[in-house]
Amino acid sequence: MRPTIQNCREILARLVSLAERAPNIAANTEDIHTAGPEYHSLMNSFRMHSVSAARSLEHLYQAFGEDRFPTTVGYAIVRPMFEIDVTSHYITEDPAVRASRFIRFGYIVEKRRMDACAKHRNSGDPAWSGRLQAEWDLCWASREQDITKQCDTFLSTYLPSGKRSTLRRYWSGLTLREIAEKVNHEAAYDLFYADLSSFAHADVRLPDRFLRINQDGMHWTDKARPHDVFKVFEYSIIFLECFLRLFGRQFGSWKEKELIEVWRS
Repeated sequence: MRPTIQNCREILARLVSLAERAPNIAANTEDIHTAGPEYHSLMNSFRMHSVSAARSLEHLYQAFGEDRFPTTVGYAIVRPMFEIDVTSHYITEDPAVRASRFIRFGYIVEKRRMDACAKHRNSGDPAWSGRLQAEWDLCWASREQDITKQCDTFLSTYLPSGKRSTLRRYWSGLTLREIAEKVNHEAAYDLFYADLSSFAHADVRLPDRFLRINQDGMHWTDKARPHDVFKVFEYSIIFLECFLRLFGRQFGSWKEKELIEVWRS
């Protein structure tokens, strides 16, 4: 039998309780995953974000109720839960190497942001130049040499073979869809992720959630559509359960049957 919104909320709450049972072990202790501290830290960061996202959905429900639950915001919260699930499965196939590559891509991201700030702080628009000069002074000036050095150290990892001047756009060299295909999440990507992405990119489906068209014409409302509220919570439990199944296998924090019981309780 298809669960209701309330069933999904209850399942999500049980998944969160299970996820919070994982011990908060610092990555600099001896009791870490055999793949190393970077994989250990990364997977626990993913777990913590997913729990935060799930808790945020429940807080929104408590604040707005079902009738005016902000579904477009809910979809935007759920989207990275899918990205975490797919990414964690891909990283786990070669955990030490891919976790390191994922984390160190942060230097590339920071360098790009720093370079953009350096470029646009000389903008002819005083509103932009003043704000970005302040950002440069506060965030980048003292770190410029270190960020550049770190970026240069790991740069070769993210250069496609034969293209020395072109950095990869993504840490893995693959799009999220390509990663999803590799970890057998292609169907979830095609069916769920397109839905979620529309609310992040503000395509036609975002205003469509507020527009109602009937025989009297068009009118606007912030009332939620029940099927949207259901889908927000349904997606969240699907993605969180899939991630926690992987996490449990990797860290031994719970048994498979405990995840099955979450759906039966």
